[in-house]
Amino acid sequence: MKFSPVPTLRTDPSDSQEPRTGRRRVVVGAGVAAGAALAAAALHRKLDTAAPAAAAETGTTSAEGYRLTDHVRRYYETTRT
Repeated sequence: MKFSPVPTLRTDPSDSQEPRTGRRRVVVGAGVAAGAALAAAALHRKLDTAAPAAAAETGTTSAEGYRLTDHVRRYYETTRT
């Protein structure tokens, strides 16, 4: 079995700093993106929880759900045949 020689350490600062700087930028960029995603999710959640509270104060809601109206009943009757 052949052993490869021990890798030598780089002494030139320009060679050794370039790959580390690139990796650091990727890690920092990922951290910034994750922080922005968390902030957006928190803002979205805050807006979602504020809407029902405002609707409760006024006594109305923006969406009342499914309602069976005369128009819908007529449509269902046409699909039965």
